[in-house]
Formats: sequence, C-alpha cells, structure tokens
Amino acid sequence: MQSDIPQFVEPAEESVAGFPPSSWKYVLTLLGLIIVADKKTFQEEIDTFLEAAVELRAIIDPKLCFTKKMAHDWFKLNKPALEAIIDGPSHDTAICEILTPIKHMPFKLDVISCMVRIAVSDGKYCDVERGLIAKTCLYWKVRSNFQHNLEHIHKPDDTSKLATYLKDLPKYGHIIKTYAGT
Repeated sequence: MQSDIPQFVEPAEESVAGFPPSSWKYVLTLLGLIIVADKKTFQEEIDTFLEAAVELRAIIDPKLCFTKKMAHDWFKLNKPALEAIIDGPSHDTAICEILTPIKHMPFKLDVISCMVRIAVSDGKYCDVERGLIAKTCLYWKVRSNFQHNLEHIHKPDDTSKLATYLKDLPKYGHIIKTYAGT
C-alpha cells in the first residue's frame, strides 16, 4: 500500500544513529496522517508537510536524496491509504503499528514538532490532529506538556516565539532529551 522512498540511499549503508532507510515510510505516514486527519486537505498543510519532510531528512540523514517533489509524490500516492487509516475501525491499532518500528528513533521530538507544525499550519488545530499527536507522545513516552508547549510555539502568526524557542533550544535540549527518555 505504501511506497518506500529511501531507495536512493546506498543499500549497504545505514543512516545516522541506526535509522534504517526503510523506516522513512513510518515517519512520512505520521506526518501525512496529520494532513488527512480532519478530512480536509489544505494547501498550507501540504506545503508544511513538504518543508517538514525535507527538514527531517536534513536532521536524520543528510546523505539521503529526498526532495520536496519526492515528498509530494509520496503524499499523492499514499493519500488514499492515509485516509483509510483515519477512517478505519482499527485506527488506534494502525497508529501503534506505525509507531512501533520507529519507537527507538532518537529523533522523536523533531518528528512530533513537525506534526504540530503541520497541524496548525491551516490555522485550525482540530481534536483529531491533537489526539493523533497526543497518542504519539504517549506511545513514545514523551512528556505530555512538551506537546502543549509546541502548540503555543507553532502558532501560524507567532514567529517571534518560534525564533526564541529555536535560539534557546541548545540551552534546554539536554532537559528535553532527559524527559523524553532518549
């Protein structure tokens, strides 16, 4: 159902910090689920998804050849499968199946931050998006107020808080990592 993107990485080489290229489909699925969660697909969410995918690529594996065009193609190809997960009766089971293979990934906070950015990019933060992010935090054992803090930082019109957060992140990164259990 889902296409694996990382076929553009040398097969014998594993990504940074033991993140195998095959795990990208789970990260992209999490980000894509945020777009389709409210049953509406806004261009702002797609644009933020594309930015987030390329940003995560730079953080997780800078050697990976993955562009916005590739991320867009992945989303278009997998949108029906993402909608089926959201609409399916075993929604929670499907989310656990997505989260399990990447539960030891050291980039959890980056992924969650991108999920929140996508969720608020259209100016609305619906209960389904909030619930999906909360379930991700809960399953990955990321402290719950981390999500709450991100919701306030990533408001669409509040770039000053985001800039302050990004500037202060090196000071507090060790604290966040301690609470996240990574």
